[in-house]
Amino acid sequence: MPKRVYFIPRKDDDFFNFQGSLVNKVVANKTTWAIPDAAVDALVSRRQEYEPLYHKSQVKQNRTSGDVFSHRDIRKTYEKEIREFVNAYIRYNPAITSDKKVEMSLTIRDTEPSPKPKINDIPVVYLEPKGGGDIEIYCRRETDQDRPSMHPDSDVIEVMFAMLPIHPPAQPGAVKRDGFPSPEECPEVRTSTKAHFIIQCGYKNSGQRFYGFFRWVNLTNPANSGVWSNAKTVVIA
Repeated sequence: MPKRVYFIPRKDDDFFNFQGSLVNKVVANKTTWAIPDAAVDALVSRRQEYEPLYHKSQVKQNRTSGDVFSHRDIRKTYEKEIREFVNAYIRYNPAITSDKKVEMSLTIRDTEPSPKPKINDIPVVYLEPKGGGDIEIYCRRETDQDRPSMHPDSDVIEVMFAMLPIHPPAQPGAVKRDGFPSPEECPEVRTSTKAHFIIQCGYKNSGQRFYGFFRWVNLTNPANSGVWSNAKTVVIA
């Protein structure tokens, strides 16, 4: 398979065959594809200018350095014009099927995203009180050592959190509780598309303790989301 830069072949012979096939298909289908005559004529004209210079540059025993330079110069110009032509009249043309575009060796973007697998990772989370009731959040994958990073199979990171007094007042008849609240007991929820973000708890909550649970979330298929982290806690400043 010819090596390509995007959809343009690198080697001179491959490019020669590619451009010839492309122009032939454009000329044969210009009416069906509703491509303006002026645009097609300009492409054909450039082909007619390019091909003699290509043939001349391929005869090693007779070519000059000037022949080689002229060929490289015209190919550079021709490549640029082909890219512009394809983007203007072919790539997004609804009259041209994907199969036809593939026949012209064009790159077809996949419009159906591949299903994301079940997320088994738990985010590594760091909390840093910033004052004014703000907490700066740093999340990363277990495999990433020292900088925030999103899981590639997640759409967002979800946080369920609660803000509770450090020393809650004793209530008559209350049962003493050990441990942290569970994610389901937390009244607050936030999501972020970035692994580094800030939760604004509000100045009035300064001095309270933040309890947060974090997980990677697949919005398209929530069943493939990750599991909750253990509680992450810090005193709100």
